[in-house]
Amino acid sequence: MANWLSRQHQMVERYQQLSDCEGQLVTNASGTVIIMHGHFPAFEGEGPGSPYATLGLCTAGGGPTRKFGKGFYVNDVWAPGKLGLALPNEPATGSTPAASMLGIAFRIDDIPACHSPGFDAKALRRVGNRLFDDPLSAWMMTSLWREAEAHGASSAFFDHGLSLLLHRLSTLVDAGGQEAGVVGDTRLADVLAVIEENLDSDLRVRDLASLARLDARSFTRLFRRETGYAPFGYLTFRRMERAKTLLRQGASVTEVATAVGYANPAKFAAAFRRWIGCSPSRWTRERWH
Repeated sequence: MANWLSRQHQMVERYQQLSDCEGQLVTNASGTVIIMHGHFPAFEGEGPGSPYATLGLCTAGGGPTRKFGKGFYVNDVWAPGKLGLALPNEPATGSTPAASMLGIAFRIDDIPACHSPGFDAKALRRVGNRLFDDPLSAWMMTSLWREAEAHGASSAFFDHGLSLLLHRLSTLVDAGGQEAGVVGDTRLADVLAVIEENLDSDLRVRDLASLARLDARSFTRLFRRETGYAPFGYLTFRRMERAKTLLRQGASVTEVATAVGYANPAKFAAAFRRWIGCSPSRWTRERWH
C-alpha cells in the first residue's frame, strides 16, 4: 500500500508539472487509480514510462504523434475522440502534439474480470501503444470521468466500467486484426515516417522497399505481416485518417482531396466512400454536427 501511495504522489506531481490539470484530478484512497483532465504542451524526447497503465482520450487539439519503444513503433494522429492505452513500465522516445487529454492511470491487477477471463500486461499487449477512433469507447471513458467526479474512483460502477472499456478495446483489435501504425520490426520505422510525411505524394513500393533495404516482394511480405496491410492499403488507410482530421477542422472536400494525394475531388470522395462507408460530406454532417 505504502509503495503505491508513493507512486501515486509521484504521478500526481508529474501530471501537475506537465499540464494544467490541477483542480481536475481525482484519485482513489489506495493510490492505485488516478484520473486527470488537462492540457499538455507538445513534447519531444524520451519519456520515462509509468508504473501505471494509462488510458488517454484526446478532447481538444492533437496532431501527428510518433513513439518508439521496445517492440513497438506508433505513427498515428491524435485527434478529438481518439483514445489509446499505454502499458506500464515502457519507456518511449518520440514526439506528441499539444492536446487536451483525459487520462485514467490504473494498476492492471486491480481491474475486475467482469467481461473477460482477466487482464494483465501480456493480455493487453495488442491493445497497448496504439490509437482507436471509436465513439463508443470515447463515450465510456467520458462517463467514467463523470462517475469519478461525482462518486470517486473506487465505486463498483467505475470498476466495472473500466473493465468493460478494456474489453471493448480488446474486442476491436480482435475484430480488425493488428492495428496499422504499430510495428515490431524497426526496418519499417523510416518507411512509416516517409508515408506519413508524404500522404499528398505518389509513393512507389520499390522506393519504400529501398528505404527498408529489401526487394519489393520481401518488403511487401514484411509490411503486411507487421501492419496487417499491403503497402498501398496502408497508404490509403493513412490518407483516410488524415482526411477525417482535416474534415473535422472544417476543410472543404477539394482541399482535403489535394492534401491527401487526390488531384480529382470526385475520386477522393469515391475512395472515402469505399473505405469509410459514406461520403465525406455525410460523414462530417453525422459525426460533427
